[in-house]
Amino acid sequence: MKFIKTSIFLSLFALFANAQTPFELSGVKSYYPVVELNSDRIDKKYKQILLDMIVETSEELEINTQNFSTRSLAFLISYIGVGDTIALKIELMLGENAKRLDTKDNIFVISYMSSRILVVEDLEFDLLETAQELLYNFAQQYKDDNL
Repeated sequence: MKFIKTSIFLSLFALFANAQTPFELSGVKSYYPVVELNSDRIDKKYKQILLDMIVETSEELEINTQNFSTRSLAFLISYIGVGDTIALKIELMLGENAKRLDTKDNIFVISYMSSRILVVEDLEFDLLETAQELLYNFAQQYKDDNL
């Protein structure tokens, strides 16, 4: 009996340990790409570079970004203070409208989110490398959720 309980526990643990995030990306067929730079310290040229990265990843996943959608995949980039240090915060999030089941109100929800905070040594390298990592993780979860 103890063996069966242990086996069930380990099976459930393995199942949940494999989850990448608590978010679900199945059924996402389109979104509108957005990049928001919330600092004057970040050159505006990165906005287009990051938009192109989102579109390229989306094309690989066969997600439509050509038309306006109420769902958005967005990079939000800003500087924050961490103690005496200034750090770069990069967030990748998918937001969309949803309807509450109980009140039937339309609300805006975050249906995926991943972020990194880093002390910048080389802005271009750190920003683009981190953005690429966040998009890669998003793509991997999307593929897993849409098998």
